[in-house]
Amino acid sequence: MKAMPFFFRTVAAGALALAALAAAAQGRPPTTDQIGKDPGALRQEAEQQQARERAQQQQNSQQQADQQWNETLRQQQGRASGDMAQAEAVRRSWQQRPPLAPEKNPLLGRWESLGSGQRKAAPGVSPEMANLASALLGGITGGMCDSMLGRGTIDFRPTGLFAIGRDGSERPMYRAEYRGGGSRVVVLPQSGTTFTHMIIDFDGADRATVAVVGCGLARAGGGSAAKTAVASTAAAAVDTGATPQWKLLGTSAGNGGIDVYVAPASIRRSGDKARMHNLFDFKTRQLFEGKPFLSARNEYEFDCARSRQRMLGTTGFSGHMGKGTIVASSEGDGVWEPVGSSGPSYEHWTVACRR
Repeated sequence: MKAMPFFFRTVAAGALALAALAAAAQGRPPTTDQIGKDPGALRQEAEQQQARERAQQQQNSQQQADQQWNETLRQQQGRASGDMAQAEAVRRSWQQRPPLAPEKNPLLGRWESLGSGQRKAAPGVSPEMANLASALLGGITGGMCDSMLGRGTIDFRPTGLFAIGRDGSERPMYRAEYRGGGSRVVVLPQSGTTFTHMIIDFDGADRATVAVVGCGLARAGGGSAAKTAVASTAAAAVDTGATPQWKLLGTSAGNGGIDVYVAPASIRRSGDKARMHNLFDFKTRQLFEGKPFLSARNEYEFDCARSRQRMLGTTGFSGHMGKGTIVASSEGDGVWEPVGSSGPSYEHWTVACRR
């Protein structure tokens, strides 16, 4: 065989070397087809092969990420189902307890919703991590607080919750029942909510917190529970048509004729003091700031030791016996007045202070 010129031998050797390098880059020895091919074509084939391998790796990574996502989602759904089942079980356990009577419910009245509070960090957690966790939890629980309580002023009534606008307007939020009493009241929404129950713990008469979630509540205006509950209880009678067990105490000829009723079941004694609800049912239409009303429901406090009384709140109604729409409402400690030895005031004092 005639020997190849040096130039052709050099080119052939270079082509063979490029083929070998391309094959090595692909992790395998050069094939018979690759030997003797154009170096540019070999480079292009190597790049295409690498692109295919990268695409395959990306596809495998995506499939793995999708699998991890689906598994995480299944775990989260499982935990959510477990949490919901547990919440339903807690709700059922509270439902089996007797309803909380309005006169024993410290939650009734108007409150300011303060949003979610800060949580105590777990032992060993750095301040930075605690702050981050608090920020993250705050975003989550803040939404839960809005769902449970809304923002601004809310009015807890025996029938449910009402949002109170800055202009005094009222918007029903959801109907509810109450359980517990004392330092813990449980709110059981009846429909239209994303939560099963709300456990509210009291820190004194005018501060409270929703357990677990941490939503804060402060009584609106700093008034006491006893005083702010008066208007809420009266408004609830309009919402539900509920009527206390009124007992006719007597009739007065004043203001065109008045039937005077008391509610013995509402009497609450504390030492020498007693509180009781009464109702004035007028024979003729009365006016308050140009608005007609036919009955007024009141709460009085009586000093059993010193024979005196004072009004704590009153609500006027357009209809008889505390029914119809609310015409006006007022609350606050009135002036102590003597009850005398006879007449309607004395009769009220006798019923409230009787042992």
